[in-house]
Amino acid sequence: MVFGPVDPTPLFSPLERAAGAVGRLAQATAVTPVLAAWLHRQRIEATAEIAGIQGRRVDPNRLRTLLAQVPVRTMRDWGATMLALDIMRQMLAGTDAVAHAPTGTDDALAHMETAHATAGQAVLIACGLGFFSHLEAGGDRSSACLAVSRFLAAQGMTPLPLPCLNGAEAIRRATPGGVWLVDFLNGLAQQAERGEESLIALLHRWRGWRRRVGDRRRDARIRRAIDAVAAEGVIGPARLAARLRCATSAATDLLEELQRLEITVEITRRRTHRVFVAEDLAPMLGEVAPQPRHPLPERDLATAPVSTTPAPFPEPDQWVEPAEGVDDALIALERIMKRQAPLLARYDGRDGKPDGKG
Repeated sequence: MVFGPVDPTPLFSPLERAAGAVGRLAQATAVTPVLAAWLHRQRIEATAEIAGIQGRRVDPNRLRTLLAQVPVRTMRDWGATMLALDIMRQMLAGTDAVAHAPTGTDDALAHMETAHATAGQAVLIACGLGFFSHLEAGGDRSSACLAVSRFLAAQGMTPLPLPCLNGAEAIRRATPGGVWLVDFLNGLAQQAERGEESLIALLHRWRGWRRRVGDRRRDARIRRAIDAVAAEGVIGPARLAARLRCATSAATDLLEELQRLEITVEITRRRTHRVFVAEDLAPMLGEVAPQPRHPLPERDLATAPVSTTPAPFPEPDQWVEPAEGVDDALIALERIMKRQAPLLARYDGRDGKPDGKG
């Protein structure tokens, strides 16, 4: 792998594409009302992506259900789930980590800052150089990936660390004898473009869900329930009740109402411990209890009344308050992980024993 070309000309086009894509994504995140929901979804996708480049296959939907504390079928994955949870913990730690406990991410950030001092104002070039030098020095891949979004935020390219900007795509693109910086810039550009597309798609979907609710009070509880569904993707009545500070029975009614509006889909067939998912995630999570439809018999179609009610007027964006995020739930992730450690150890097939002794 070539550290950097002697002739900078091959970098012009990839650098322009990457800078433009990162800039558009940064601008989009600065004005969207679904930022918290999008960030949570991106953290899960990025966690699975980073675990994948370390040779550990993690299903983002399984990780999503684990974080939502939904029981899942146990399976031996040789530590992939534990690795994913640790990556997620490092993402949530942000830049507020304890100063006397340096991590591999801190080392990768130091390499990027050193490269930036040499490369001047070329932030993306410095990020790629620091990423490479960290790996050359024996650093692990996940630390370098986690450092990318923090470095770009620290240099003012993004308003906050964006999980989708992690450099994992560059590692997949890199080939022996290739030009690392070209691969890094192209990979970062693709990640930024995908991130912007997913953000726009979630925003349109969330607005559509809000419109389906109809003309209700701005502070109606069902609107907050939609925000929770958009953010977490997988949710049950007890968890929704805790978020909305209401009775579990009321949360169940809300989720059933959202299912009638085709915003959520129930994926369980139980009377208790019911689980609902956002309708856009239902195909991936396996829809097992779809909302039944009752079309009119053919003989009744001719006599069926024709609705003359005009379509509801689209809700102006300025009337919509920002979606509630999942920060309250994610703050407690460390405590949840500690409480689930014995379960996860059995899930991992280790029965609580150190690696290699189980």
